Amino acid sequence: MNIVRSYGTRPHWQKLIMFVLLVAFGTGINLCGAYTASRFSLSLYLDCMGTMLASILGGYMQGITVGLLSSLINGIIDDPKLMTYGSLNVFIALFTAWAATHKWFKKPTKIILAVFIYAFIGGFLGTIITLNLYGFAQDNASKPVVLWLANIGFPDIIAEFIGDYGVDIIDKAISLSVCLLIVSLIPADARGQFRIHSWRQAPLRSTAVKVLLKNKTRSMSLRTKIIALLSLLASLVALASFFFSYVLYEASIRSFALDTGIDIDEGMVNAWSKQFMLNQLSLFVGVFILIVSIALYISRYDVILPMNSMSLILDYYSNQKIRNPREVQKIFEGLKIHTGDEIENLYYIILSMIKENADALEDIHHKNATISDMQNALIIVLADIVESRDHNTGNHIKSTAEYVEIIIDEMLIEGAYLDQLTPKFISDVYQSAPLHDIGKISISDVILNKPGKLTDEEFALMKKHSSVGAEIIERVIATLPDSEDMGYLHEAKNLALYHHEKWDGTGYPYGIKGEEIPLSARIMAVADVFDALVSKRSYKEAYDLQKAFKIIEESSGSHFDPLIVKAFLNVKEKIKMIAEERD
Repeated sequence: MNIVRSYGTRPHWQKLIMFVLLVAFGTGINLCGAYTASRFSLSLYLDCMGTMLASILGGYMQGITVGLLSSLINGIIDDPKLMTYGSLNVFIALFTAWAATHKWFKKPTKIILAVFIYAFIGGFLGTIITLNLYGFAQDNASKPVVLWLANIGFPDIIAEFIGDYGVDIIDKAISLSVCLLIVSLIPADARGQFRIHSWRQAPLRSTAVKVLLKNKTRSMSLRTKIIALLSLLASLVALASFFFSYVLYEASIRSFALDTGIDIDEGMVNAWSKQFMLNQLSLFVGVFILIVSIALYISRYDVILPMNSMSLILDYYSNQKIRNPREVQKIFEGLKIHTGDEIENLYYIILSMIKENADALEDIHHKNATISDMQNALIIVLADIVESRDHNTGNHIKSTAEYVEIIIDEMLIEGAYLDQLTPKFISDVYQSAPLHDIGKISISDVILNKPGKLTDEEFALMKKHSSVGAEIIERVIATLPDSEDMGYLHEAKNLALYHHEKWDGTGYPYGIKGEEIPLSARIMAVADVFDALVSKRSYKEAYDLQKAFKIIEESSGSHFDPLIVKAFLNVKEKIKMIAEERD
């Protein structure tokens, strides 16, 4: 898991320069476009090309800033009422930035659809503002079309809407085409320089940002709460401002009339007040969206992304998608959160806890490894003590354990009993194999080392070593509080108790058959008998390897599990190497 980019970020002064350059360039294009349309009496506006360009290259912040700034400058140098159209430019900026993010401008059909949406913003919403500010057939780009529609019978309002929308379709199609042409002339590598990221941590991959911003919460996300709080506060401030502004504006008009002696009727006062409120509302919408955008921008980099980055990594760790605490520590350190506030404090507290947890787990693993090594050593020592009493068995414990390991490896390759040959089972069998004859500790030395053949009574006593071995291990299990976690002891019991059982049910101590015999004991049975065949005993000479293999093969299906014999015979060469090393 790596959510951090491999490359760094630019210095803040470089970002500020790129921001100012793009805003200045976009504002200049808007002003030049509007001047050109006015200077040559074109039936166009051409006043939002820079807004589109800034939104595509820089995103929401730059686009909204260009839209508002252009309307403000136009209002100052031409007509203050033009500031009212600033909200339309802001809506165009919002839609353009959204469309660019969703790759609309790479598909012809989406480009055409975008033109109609732009025309709706400028032509439909703009008409509502225009009718309230100037009335019907104002002196602008759409006036000839509106008058022509009115002359052929359309109602004035319908003519205004249709005329403005039609002209706006052409205007926005030209504006977007010019904007996309300029973008295409900018090298692809240079376009990304206009995107401003105010990271308060190590820069994140774009895919990671998308995931983090869509992070699900139980109820309302922090992002939504910020928007809701800002909207509520701004609305309350706006309502209060509108009310007092309206009252003061009307009072100033009436005061002006009294001071100058000009007769101003009530209808004119209401009309002027209405225009004033519309102008205020439009400006408020534009400024409000800009403030919300700034707040969201700051909250994204100072709060949301740092918090969600930490929670994502911790969630992966808690769900064990990242198992190694040192890996979590490395990834967490890589975030490098430096917000300078409580979030940074929280980051370092969590990082400290992760480090302590990793240190503690490493210490536990080290101690567990030490205990495991001691445990294995004690098993070998205990098995050696038992083996040392039997002068006939030689390296029997070591050899049978190695045979068992080779047989299991081959069974895995052949796909035999894969449902049982789990990593834990294999580990438990490897560990417990040396204990399969531990019950011989209860057998008399006279019987254990008798040079000749055992009598029936002696053999009956010898056979008890399997059940005695199981009892010894059972007592060990009973004394250990965490014996359930020590699975090798349970397999050791199976090996000790059942390794003399036979596939056909003629073995001892219980005479069980087939798969009733535990798998570990069936494997040990092959290894145990083969080692006994190739070993020299006081009562017999060692068998030739080929003869021993033949006996094992002939006993398949009677004494031994056929699948285990098949695996055993398929690794003859490896078995031979171990048997010959003993000699």
